[in-house]
Amino acid sequence: MDVLGGLSSNSDSSFLTFKTADQAWYIGSEVLDFTYMQLDPETFQSGWGMYNSGEWLFKWDEKFGVPDDKPSDDYKRAFNAWVLVDGYDKPLNWVRFDYAQRTAFNQILGLFWNDLHGKAPALPTVKFEKSERITVGKGNSSELTFSWVDFKPRKAEFVIPEWANDDAPVKAVVEAESKITNDDIPF
Repeated sequence: MDVLGGLSSNSDSSFLTFKTADQAWYIGSEVLDFTYMQLDPETFQSGWGMYNSGEWLFKWDEKFGVPDDKPSDDYKRAFNAWVLVDGYDKPLNWVRFDYAQRTAFNQILGLFWNDLHGKAPALPTVKFEKSERITVGKGNSSELTFSWVDFKPRKAEFVIPEWANDDAPVKAVVEAESKITNDDIPF
């Protein structure tokens, strides 16, 4: 909790998400309209994620795209990527495990993955086309459609924040068993 304000470097304003109920992209509680997205493949992670008792839990694969053992049945496939979208001047961390966003990220990868080798330092750039409500099983989700633009030079403002190193909460391997309990506190 940041009671004073401005002390938390990895606030909700750094995370991108799509909400099916609103058919809109969000940064924290703000709606974000964008057309283009640039992605940094050096930041890609695949793994397992779940939400439990107000906490996001992730276990990242040793190698991107090669699933490690699933921690428990409650986990779903997850991804983590830093992106830059037009109309917003800071990079955003897109880290999710819900069906709509996981499927969209996988679709985006299919647009450039086989052509990625040798393109650095240029970055893959895609265009967000549309979202549509769909039914998945007994629930509602969205189909997010992107199209390929090209490998483009990294935008000057696409600088990954220092807090996004291996010790950052969304990049760390978090296991439910590693939580501190009252028995661990010496007073």
